[in-house]
Amino acid sequence: MGDIGSVTTQKAKPIIVAVAFPAFGHNSGMIHISSHLVKLGFKVYFVSGSDFEGPIKESGAQYIENTFNFVTPDWLEGVSQLDGIDSFLFALKEVFLKSTPTGFPVLRATLERVRDENPGRQVVMFHESMASCVVPYYYGAPLPKGYDQLPKMINFHTTINFEQSSDVFPIGPALPPATSDRERATVKEMWDSVISKSTTLNDYASDIYKALGATKDVTDFYFDRLMNIGEVTLLPYSPSMEFPRSDVNPKIRFIGTLPVNPTRLDLVYPSWWPEIEANARLPVDSTQRKKVVFITQGTVTVDHTELLIPALCALASRSDLIVIATLGSRGKTLPSNVKVGANARILDYFSYDAVLQKADVFVTNGGFGSYSHGVVHGVPMVLAGAQLDKADVSARAEYCGIAINLRTQNPTEEALAEAVDKVLREPKYKMRSVEIKKENEALDALGTLEKILLSYA
Repeated sequence: MGDIGSVTTQKAKPIIVAVAFPAFGHNSGMIHISSHLVKLGFKVYFVSGSDFEGPIKESGAQYIENTFNFVTPDWLEGVSQLDGIDSFLFALKEVFLKSTPTGFPVLRATLERVRDENPGRQVVMFHESMASCVVPYYYGAPLPKGYDQLPKMINFHTTINFEQSSDVFPIGPALPPATSDRERATVKEMWDSVISKSTTLNDYASDIYKALGATKDVTDFYFDRLMNIGEVTLLPYSPSMEFPRSDVNPKIRFIGTLPVNPTRLDLVYPSWWPEIEANARLPVDSTQRKKVVFITQGTVTVDHTELLIPALCALASRSDLIVIATLGSRGKTLPSNVKVGANARILDYFSYDAVLQKADVFVTNGGFGSYSHGVVHGVPMVLAGAQLDKADVSARAEYCGIAINLRTQNPTEEALAEAVDKVLREPKYKMRSVEIKKENEALDALGTLEKILLSYA
């Protein structure tokens, strides 16, 4: 893809058009980066859902609304009945592809507005890989008014690398990478099966894109397309957090996890937070200091009977622990029949970063955002997830050496208690977590991103 127009001055920064799929894990990193770019003097336009209007405006970007809403009863029911690759293909069709007819005209109008408001200025798109609304342009959809070619684009991918590989299995079985010819033959068979399954997905995508003006059919493997749009695809983590592969796409750049956001000055702490602060001030080897366990299931597909409630029950008798759990949405409460231990502290919605700064173990269901949060704080994890990409994320955390992977969506209380105890008992998990934290810090995600962005100016 080429540059747009001319730059008014030699050192003028390009205008940034950011677009993210309207879900929390797809926006948090993009908003963090948007805030950083605005502070550096970039002008940012940001397309996303209304749930993110406040944070986007606070970042200093100009907010543009995408009205698509993916959390529908039909989708929640459908994805809850599937695991692995089937749940992921279902999500691609019923969520990401279905979002395209809503998001595409919003992005087009935004690009045209940017051109009208900033004549002659270079434009660079900053695209979250699952946003989908830019993809029709790659299949022949007419360019927005004022452009003779699509702006250069940085693709930002917020989960595992799911491109085809001769070494790494497709999403689903959550197996470690192949190390022998026999295993690689199995990998190929499984990829062939996934590609065969995705044929109907390509047909569905072609119909959607052609309705938006595209002229070409989708014939390439859709997963590969999502990882290949734009000039570069940034993975916001270090190589150790992903399975090694001999055939890494040259467009891929590992930039490390984003640094921790400063704690908001208006963050309202719970009344019991002084207890957490006082505990953290005790010497690490003090017999009075309690270990802190943080439990969450994220914010989207949340059934607390799967993990959070069993984990609370599993640890309820541990007087040597403080167990903090967040329920994922404001105003949420546990069912009245759930009895928690005296060591439990329950929050409806709260900053992960604030809790993880005090935590010794992180128990969660394997979403990539949670995985990254654990890494950036150097906190070892206990993971239990099977839907969408969660089993595969958990497998990578286990392979990396920073987590125990329970390999299920519904762990037993016994398995959870044993896993938490093992992470606390065996120092290798904490030591490795600190190593991976430092590896990511050394990559300097924000500095690297800025250099890549300015290379297109």
